[in-house]
Amino acid sequence: MNSTPAENRLDLRITPEIKQLAMRASALCGSRSLSEFVVQAIREKAARAMEETELLRLQNDAFDAFWAACEDAPAPNEALRAAMSRREQRIEIGELATSEHAATTAADRPA
Repeated sequence: MNSTPAENRLDLRITPEIKQLAMRASALCGSRSLSEFVVQAIREKAARAMEETELLRLQNDAFDAFWAACEDAPAPNEALRAAMSRREQRIEIGELATSEHAATTAADRPA
């Protein structure tokens, strides 16, 4: 857990029932404060939401079919190479963002 002091605030309007529910759950979980409990709940819910939207789960047969299609993919044609070149140019001028993991250079691609 991060030991850096928190600098930002989050103000919430909640019903008395929700506050009582959160306070009870906080005590049951051994949280030092209601704020600590709420922060942990946000962290857990955010991680779950991102995992559910960013992670693709496949049955074994579906994965095998996907892998086979990737392995048997045709070489890039001229239209695809031109599109990749335009994408690189947009990234270079800052018009399009990318992650380091997804970025490749023209030298990495087959001609």
